[in-house]
Amino acid sequence: MALAKQYTETTQKARYSEAEYFEFERTSFGRWEYVNGEIRQMAGGKDDHNAIAMNVARALGNVLAPKGCRVYGSDMKIHTGDGVNTFPDVAVVCGERQYYLGKEDVILNPLVIVEVLSPSTEGYDRGDKFAHYQSISSLRDYLLVETNQARVRLYSRRSDYWEMREIVGGGQHGASLVGGGRPGLKRCLRAHRDRKKRVRCRAGRHTIKSRW
Repeated sequence: MALAKQYTETTQKARYSEAEYFEFERTSFGRWEYVNGEIRQMAGGKDDHNAIAMNVARALGNVLAPKGCRVYGSDMKIHTGDGVNTFPDVAVVCGERQYYLGKEDVILNPLVIVEVLSPSTEGYDRGDKFAHYQSISSLRDYLLVETNQARVRLYSRRSDYWEMREIVGGGQHGASLVGGGRPGLKRCLRAHRDRKKRVRCRAGRHTIKSRW
């Protein structure tokens, strides 16, 4: 994608400092992430993508807000341990919020991050972006939500590895699984925070037993 005028033509260079990124983002329209010295534009989500992200945020907020957590949408930046500044679809912070360089629009300590997959970003969300997120010491759960079927993948941090669990349900739209009133997923989302007992995550004909 093309950068704004002040970062093209005679001033364009291969790498930008983080200070240049924050100044550029402050004066530019849209969302831009900072990765390895590069400033990259982030595309906006389409109808289903935005609706599913909102449903996930609502479901998480209903469960976690009473526990002192805040749920953020895609306008809140996350700063990773390896120096990336980016925007997840949904992020959760529980307890005291930590801001990067005192910037109240850049969070350092998310507990949960959610990405709603789309064809143009799915590979990045599963690969390099997840690798960046893993450098966040506070992060415990990373949830990937598909848009063309009722399927989510939850990656949970263990002592020295990430454990993946998949929850599959009926229907053709992710929104029917996320925030659509299914008690199975609500119990699974609640377990993100509680982690106290064995829960049975049930969606459609598929059942996954895990100690969360």
